Amino acid sequence: MKKISILFFILFFNICSTSENGVISISENTTTTQIINEEDYPLVLAKCLNEEKGYQIITPFDLEDLKTTINQLRQSKEDELELGEAIDFCIDKYNLWMDRSTLNPEELASLYDENISLARCLREKGLNVPDPTQDQPKIDLSNLVQSKDEIIALLDECELDEKTNKK
Repeated sequence: MKKISILFFILFFNICSTSENGVISISENTTTTQIINEEDYPLVLAKCLNEEKGYQIITPFDLEDLKTTINQLRQSKEDELELGEAIDFCIDKYNLWMDRSTLNPEELASLYDENISLARCLREKGLNVPDPTQDQPKIDLSNLVQSKDEIIALLDECELDEKTNKK
């Protein structure tokens, strides 16, 4: 019991003492924009749902923990719709997961399929590129050692190959 109390104290202390990074623009109307690290998105979402939408969600350890908690709150279709609206509100308000290019499932599926083909083509041309996932349908080119020009040339070749195959 003492270990659990210490664990909660440490977790609470870390959450309360988290420093917030900001970008300040110098102009006549000075504003501060808060930058939120992606690993903090579940904490921000849970805090928004609690403080601004009246939910009582325990502080999640990570995104999977938050998903599990949210799934437990969905007891009826009405609850699910209300919770979905609250989640969308918080995501939009704090610009969480804004790298989502679309929310349309058909467009996401199409993007995923295209990027699977592109990743395969890039691997055939010598780039060590992992397949995208359905959660992250974009191809991750950040860990490549090749120059930007080499990567762009290979992307153009793959695009040309794709157009040729469709004809």
